[in-house]
Amino acid sequence: MEKLIITAAITGGEFVSKVHTKFVPCKTEEMVEEVCKCYKEGASVVHLHAKEPRSGLPHPKPNKVFPDYVKGIRESEASDIIINITTGGGRMADPKKLDLLMEERATFGQEISSLNMGSINIWEDMGNSAMRNFVFSNTMPTIERWVGYMHANNVKPELEVYDTGMINTTKKMVGEGSLKEPLHLQFVMFGGLSCMSPTLKTLMYCVENIPENWTWSVCAPGKTEMEMAAGSIILGGHVRVGFEDNIYLEKGVLAESNADLVAKVTRIAKELGRGVATTDEARGILGLNKT
Repeated sequence: MEKLIITAAITGGEFVSKVHTKFVPCKTEEMVEEVCKCYKEGASVVHLHAKEPRSGLPHPKPNKVFPDYVKGIRESEASDIIINITTGGGRMADPKKLDLLMEERATFGQEISSLNMGSINIWEDMGNSAMRNFVFSNTMPTIERWVGYMHANNVKPELEVYDTGMINTTKKMVGEGSLKEPLHLQFVMFGGLSCMSPTLKTLMYCVENIPENWTWSVCAPGKTEMEMAAGSIILGGHVRVGFEDNIYLEKGVLAESNADLVAKVTRIAKELGRGVATTDEARGILGLNKT
């Protein structure tokens, strides 16, 4: 079994801010320090969202700050970590400016970018009935445009699969030639109102329905994060942990750093007899060229 790639999703998306945990990194220097901590504990990939530096809310102009994050990381002790930049915020953009945002987002020097493989209803209503009107929109033409910009800039898409039908979308795009194999998928097992549930049965279904030469990873929320991580480790997949998915080290105990969560999954992997990939080993597994 190949070694385990651990991704640290350190910043959180729209729903993680200073309101939820004071430990979420928001400023560029905090991002860099957090990446270094995670790297030392075994993370070979870091997944980034752009944060407003004081509140931790989504940055209103993410493309303005991503280059600073990348530069800071490349000049740090974690200089060779694989950087993964989100594309999720693109759906919020002015439609007239979307293509410019998309093209620019692929040019910051990252090796991977996440790419949502379809549209879904909001996964949680957060106790707010208005949220039920929200649609996480990513149409097929939009996905194809993202892929085109990524391929043009030697960025590998990490395909975010929120429900099992998105596996069929992925296969369709491979058949049409817009996605290049081998692929790397991430099963986003967030449950809630419209995402697939974080269960081993669901994970097994997903794994059985993709080609053997595709690599895959799992992320799951809250208390299910480590349960699904263990399942992925056993089945030969890879793992994402971090504040984007879970801010607790154990019940009622906030993690003081994403590195606490990386260290925990590293210990689980060790107990299960699976080695943790270095950055160079992760690049080999994912088919990336070393920066």
